[in-house]
Amino acid sequence: MNYLKRLGKVILFTLLSIIILGLLLNTLYYFDIISNNIYNIMKMIIVLATLFINALILGKNTDKYGILEGLKLGAIFILIMIIIKIITNSTFDIRTFIYSIIIILTTSIGSIIGINKLQKKP
Repeated sequence: MNYLKRLGKVILFTLLSIIILGLLLNTLYYFDIISNNIYNIMKMIIVLATLFINALILGKNTDKYGILEGLKLGAIFILIMIIIKIITNSTFDIRTFIYSIIIILTTSIGSIIGINKLQKKP
């Protein structure tokens, strides 16, 4: 139960961070403060940076198998992304598949670094 609570907090914090930063980015784009190219790049950077940081935190709080924790976080986020695409009737294409692989790699690497570099010293 404690594990699910910890994972739930990380997922909730990830989603809230992405939503808040996304709203800020959309506001900047709406008022023509940033260009279309910067907007598209920043969308990806916000998602990947947020997932990486939260995977670091999840890896730090894990005792072993950081890669599995990163894979779980990435898979849950991809599942949420797929559900949103189904609800909005968006199409699945090769870009979505590549983006999913990048998300899995980012969360796995973040969790591995978190478990190896940020472990508590006895």
